[in-house]
Amino acid sequence: MLKPFVAVIMAGGRGQRFWPLSTPERPKQFLDLGHAGRSLLQATFDRVLPLVGDPERVFVATGRRYVALVRQQLPEVPAVNLLVEPEGRDSAPAAALAALTVHARYGDVIMGLFSSDHRINGGDDFEATIEQAVALAEDSDGLVTIGITPNRPATGYGYIEMGEPTDGGFKVRRFVEKPNLRTAEAYLSSGAYLWNAGIFVWSTGAILQELDCHAPEVMRPLRDAFHQGEVGRVFPELPKISIDFAVMERTELAYVVPGDFEWDDIGDWVALERLLREEGAGDSEAASANTVVGRHVGVDTSGNIIYTEDPDDVVVTLGVDDLVVVKRGNTVLLVRKDRVQDIKELLQDERLAELIES
Repeated sequence: MLKPFVAVIMAGGRGQRFWPLSTPERPKQFLDLGHAGRSLLQATFDRVLPLVGDPERVFVATGRRYVALVRQQLPEVPAVNLLVEPEGRDSAPAAALAALTVHARYGDVIMGLFSSDHRINGGDDFEATIEQAVALAEDSDGLVTIGITPNRPATGYGYIEMGEPTDGGFKVRRFVEKPNLRTAEAYLSSGAYLWNAGIFVWSTGAILQELDCHAPEVMRPLRDAFHQGEVGRVFPELPKISIDFAVMERTELAYVVPGDFEWDDIGDWVALERLLREEGAGDSEAASANTVVGRHVGVDTSGNIIYTEDPDDVVVTLGVDDLVVVKRGNTVLLVRKDRVQDIKELLQDERLAELIES
């Protein structure tokens, strides 16, 4: 690595599809979901620290209401390295604020953007992939993302189509949104598509230049406010847009490096099922293929995810398949596994919102 490397952990999400375990007060990145006593956020920090070598080169972008949680879970990270968003505006404004901050402190260095809610195994392979992405970002002065070779026709992830090979990676031909099953099967069989892992590596100069070019509605007010010390005033007024839509799908400088490590986006309850089974946490009932955390008695029951925090609780099921059953405190959620993506919309119901707030 020729330029210094700085890691930015994105930890401002609300994790709504993991409700009721993930709540507005303590979203999923602050929860331990099979990481041996470490939350998803802490596991991400553990992963990126060897890449930067010093906690002072780790930044965390998070919401104002989560500052205390970040300080509690990551006391190693200097308080000045917390990039506090007054209001969530998706990843493009957060990435822009991070790039402005890192550039002001270190100059034109290489910056990695990491989500705080991913499950990644294979530390050496992960580090090697990021180092390869850093080298490509330096050599090309481009915007590098990490893609994961699919091992199943997943419909819950975005995909990246690989273009011409380059030294250390590929040009990005296009980004595609979450496909239906038939399309995902075609992507898998073609060998030309990777899962979009949501990990980015670029120089601060390159990303600021591309943000200026493709997202001036974000950069113009934010840059002025940053230099005037008034980010808190303008940030809530910025457009709500992801870095993928704002820049990556528009730039001519997008590259992808295939990642040779195990990766999963712990985005919903079905993802937790994969996590628990792969890491040996919880209780996978071999005969009925239920995934259980807590105590469960089931008859003619299969393919369910059963989760309860209270060791005194007993969940009993009879004749049900492919359900998610979650009990947390006084709240019980029952949802079909094929509808877990709709939990976020469920939380917009005013009746439920009133009960949650009370």
